[in-house]
Amino acid sequence: MPFSSLFHWRAHRAGESDRRGLFHMHIMRPILCCGLALLIPLSSAAAARKPDGTQYVSRQALARQLAAETGLSRRAIAAILKQATFRPDIVRRMNGQWEAQPYSKYRPLFVKPEMQSTGRAYLKQHDAAFRRIAAKYRVDAEIIAAILGIETRFGQRPGRRPVLDSLYTLSTGFPRRADFFRRQLGAIIEISRQDKLDLAHLKGSYAGAFGAIQFIPTSFRQYAVDEDGDGIRDVFHSPDDIIASIANYFKQHQWQYRRPAAYWLPAGATLNRRWARRAKGKLKHWVKLATLRKSMPKIFNAVPLPWRDDDQVSIITMQTRSGRRLALVHHNFYVIMRYNPSFNYAMAVTEIAALLERKTFAVN
Repeated sequence: MPFSSLFHWRAHRAGESDRRGLFHMHIMRPILCCGLALLIPLSSAAAARKPDGTQYVSRQALARQLAAETGLSRRAIAAILKQATFRPDIVRRMNGQWEAQPYSKYRPLFVKPEMQSTGRAYLKQHDAAFRRIAAKYRVDAEIIAAILGIETRFGQRPGRRPVLDSLYTLSTGFPRRADFFRRQLGAIIEISRQDKLDLAHLKGSYAGAFGAIQFIPTSFRQYAVDEDGDGIRDVFHSPDDIIASIANYFKQHQWQYRRPAAYWLPAGATLNRRWARRAKGKLKHWVKLATLRKSMPKIFNAVPLPWRDDDQVSIITMQTRSGRRLALVHHNFYVIMRYNPSFNYAMAVTEIAALLERKTFAVN
């Protein structure tokens, strides 16, 4: 959750999302219910303590919960939370992410010429690291670069909001996702001690993701790596750590090296009844490409290399500038959605990768 970013966020999505359920990150795994303590308005005693802003949980109640969940002392937690500010604008941002927009509006934000030129320059600048890490983790350099481009413009925009403020606000004033964000808050408090992060000055997205890679705290804890061997998982300044952390995330989610991700089917393509229905829903029906070629040869026999008969594929529908379009998607497309559970996000990443290397990732 991975975030993304998250964040343009990526906390993401309706419409063209397979709703994160997945998350990097990610932040939007649906939760069916939250703890009652987070949903019920403050008691009169709690209200008397005047928690700042429109909150459902006071600092004191949050400190008790985090102390129980992390094993840290309530006094230590309270001292950290004292530095946090509740920011209502963060809640407003969480309720209006770009991933819910049609792809026709989302795409121009990211798939543009400067992404190609800047991405190629970044790949060239760190060529040795990309080559070594791509071979080690079996994750394509162009996909890693595309993630960095869409998340933080290759590390140039890692976010300006205090992560502590973001996670404090969402833990106490966003009941729909409060449990999730409280876990992230507890995780970043623990990480700040273990990884020597200055929590008081740690900046990131409004969803609490940070660094060039925009991992949320639990994703950082699970997937970030110290590739340069200096004892610190530096996802802000170390190219090796940044590139390898994304590669490790994709490796752990079963990325298939040198395989494609998505391909636009011809405008006006007509699917059989079963797939016409499936393509309108969530991304959950998978078959071998050979199966589609057998049932709908006119459409799928025309899909070129590097697509192969044994690729596990599905079909989705997206709203483009030329109307509703069908896309053939590879298992790798789903892996991208583990970073951010949005069709929009995964297609934009694929198209940026295609700007950097067409042989594998061309979408048409």
